[in-house]
Amino acid sequence: MTDGATIADYVRTNSYARVPSAERQDEGWTAYKKGYELRIVVKTQDDLKQLRRLLLDAGIQPGKAFRKAKQWVVPVYGKAAVTELLKYKPKARPK
Repeated sequence: MTDGATIADYVRTNSYARVPSAERQDEGWTAYKKGYELRIVVKTQDDLKQLRRLLLDAGIQPGKAFRKAKQWVVPVYGKAAVTELLKYKPKARPK
């Protein structure tokens, strides 16, 4: 990404979300443990640092980044934070 990248650019470029099923919430914590999570994938450590800074400046606490293949994944947890970030993600994949 470029130096002027925004959170929206990172979310639109390469991210995926897990939103829990409302129907399964009654199953209890032992049967269904899915919570709100958005994972933002970046290629370089420079992008990782910039993304973490942008999230913190926006008042969103990122989770601990981890390596997956040759990329970095930055998780964001919590309903409020994930809902806020999903506003930047397009509803349908471009063809």
